[in-house]
Amino acid sequence: MKILVLGGSGIVGKAITKDLVSQPDVSQVVIGDLNVKRGEKYLEHLGSAKASVRKVDVNNHQELVKLMKGFDVIANCVYYNTILQVTQAAIEAKVHTVDLGGFFYGTIKQMEMDADLKKAGVTLLHGCGSGPGMNNVLARYAANKLDRVDEIHIRAGGVAPSPGSPPLKGAGMTIRTVIDEYTWNPMVYDHGEYKKMPCISGKEMVEFPDPIGLKPTYYSLHSEPLTLGKYIKGVKVVDIKVVFPDEEISKLTPLIEFGLTSQESIDFQGHSINPRQFIDRVLAAQEQEEEEQGSEFCASVLWITGLKDKTPVKLTYEFMMEHEKRWGNTKTGVPFSVGVLMIGRGEITKRGFTVPEEAIDPVKFIQEVKKRGFSFKETEETVREL
Repeated sequence: MKILVLGGSGIVGKAITKDLVSQPDVSQVVIGDLNVKRGEKYLEHLGSAKASVRKVDVNNHQELVKLMKGFDVIANCVYYNTILQVTQAAIEAKVHTVDLGGFFYGTIKQMEMDADLKKAGVTLLHGCGSGPGMNNVLARYAANKLDRVDEIHIRAGGVAPSPGSPPLKGAGMTIRTVIDEYTWNPMVYDHGEYKKMPCISGKEMVEFPDPIGLKPTYYSLHSEPLTLGKYIKGVKVVDIKVVFPDEEISKLTPLIEFGLTSQESIDFQGHSINPRQFIDRVLAAQEQEEEEQGSEFCASVLWITGLKDKTPVKLTYEFMMEHEKRWGNTKTGVPFSVGVLMIGRGEITKRGFTVPEEAIDPVKFIQEVKKRGFSFKETEETVREL
């Protein structure tokens, strides 16, 4: 199996690359990255003869199509605003693709590419990281246990440093994603409609598994409400809230209020400057200095309600893993890698646009990520009226 990992030396890409090269049936993993020096540095750290690095700019369409040809699967883990051009290139190259999700609105646009994907005879497995990804698989696992699904509530992003590791300095995501989640209105699925919520709203204190503990969560713009609302039959409500530390909110709020996260360019001393791009670049430089230090625990919690044997029940799922940060975001990268391997091994046969809750066997998927260090806890409660 030959895999091209776009952004393969980034925070998520490193974890994907590491898992893929460890598989006996994977013969070649190529890191496609604009930052070749970063890729070469990671190759030295990885120490696998299967891996190599190629310079690629996903905005160069012809170059990207040419590079994709000959691979079995494309693992696309570059910034989500490039997914449409990557998907179009994969259609032209006639190669399967896995990505991290489209931040709700990008997902809608990718759904519209379904006919073209099917015509090319290829699969796009959309949103196969942690959230979206593992969240969706667990929602499907729960739905398969119930006679009727009523509500799905996802609480994600619980993070805590491992003993002896430096304290956390952010929200556990790339800074560009953090700012997007702060400034884009979240959406929830509510009885057949998608409703827009205020940014940084719906604060809820959630108890995550030890050692993470109690954390503040807020509504966040993700694709889970969109796809679970579509693919989980009968569900009435789907929402997701993500941990945003109060200290992080206090740091970013002034940037937002002063317009420094605006995408509109301004003239400064004869030069056109995009405030958002400037902020991204400055904060990303700090992020890269910190991303390899120590280890951390990452966890999410889901509640699914419905009927089982005519009795109202509540299913609660916790999943957690500990990882060394030098290997990237394993909580996201491992589920992604498993999705890539399932396509490459012919275990996912649906062509066109698809998502984990539609295409993936949840029992097998959970078994695979458990082999790689994930732990799961399931609680079933019967709900009765007094």
